[in-house]
Order: sequence, then structure tokens, then C-alpha cells
Amino acid sequence: MTTEAVGSSDHYWYGEATQRERSVAVLEAMRTYRAAETAMRRRTQASMNMGETDLLALRYLIRANSSGRSVGPKELAAYLGISSASTTALLDRLEKSGHVERQPSPFDRRALIILPTVATDEEVRSTLGQMHSRMMEVAARLSPEESRVVVSFLDGMRDAVDEIDAHIQP
Repeated sequence: MTTEAVGSSDHYWYGEATQRERSVAVLEAMRTYRAAETAMRRRTQASMNMGETDLLALRYLIRANSSGRSVGPKELAAYLGISSASTTALLDRLEKSGHVERQPSPFDRRALIILPTVATDEEVRSTLGQMHSRMMEVAARLSPEESRVVVSFLDGMRDAVDEIDAHIQP
């Protein structure tokens, strides 16, 4: 009978392969969640007959409006990462379809603010409301410690994928 020295990378009860399997299982669960979320976004876009940028803009405007904050075209362009010309085209499209209104800013007569229409707010809430409720129910089942772990993990994953930008930028 031969005995092999246990390397420093091995754990007392669990070998390195077990840690790798757990890591792969977590990453696979994230991939399947992202795929489900992407499919949900496509269904939502199709049901509302609009593209992804249009829907992102509406969700941003609805959140800002709900919190009593005004949004101008420049802020919306920065949030979406699009040019001012693209923002103008987006707002023209959303205004024509009855999803947003352009109004003079109460703070600066030269500026505009963009508001979602009441009908749009109701449409987005009815389309996404039940899904958000189900997601909140799942999150509410977490203990305070589990919540901290999940948030810490997701923050770390965000940092890991954001780091690629630091390597690409000149």
C-alpha cells in the first residue's frame, strides 16, 4: 500500500475538484438565469412592440418619475450610452407611439424633461408587475445573512466582468 502526500491545494475532506464543481454549478445557474431573463425581455419587447433601448428608456423614466425626479434628454442619453442624435430619434419614436411626453423643464425654460405617459406606466407595470412580485417573493425568502452573501457575490461578479473594460481601454 502506498501513500501519497497530500498537496497544499487539497482540502481535508473535499478535494479541489469539489470546489471546482460547486463553482461551475454556480456559474451555470447564473447562465440559465441570464438566459431566462433575456427571453423575458424579448417577450416583453414583443408584447409592447418596441426594441430593447426603448424599453430600457421607459423603465428608467418610470423609475425616475416614481421617485419625483425629472429626466432630460442628456441624462437619458448618458444612461443609455447613446448619442444625442440617437436620443432624439428614440424620443421621437416614443412620443409618436404615445409612450412619452416632452415638457418644458420647470427649472430651466430652455430645457426639456421627458415624462412617461400614464398609459405607459400602467402598461409596463401590468407587463412586468407580476414578474417583479414573484422575484421579490424569492428574495424575501432569503435570510439576512443569505441576502448579504448574494449581494456580495453579485457585486464581485459585476466587478469581475467590469474589469475587462479596464484592460481594453487605452
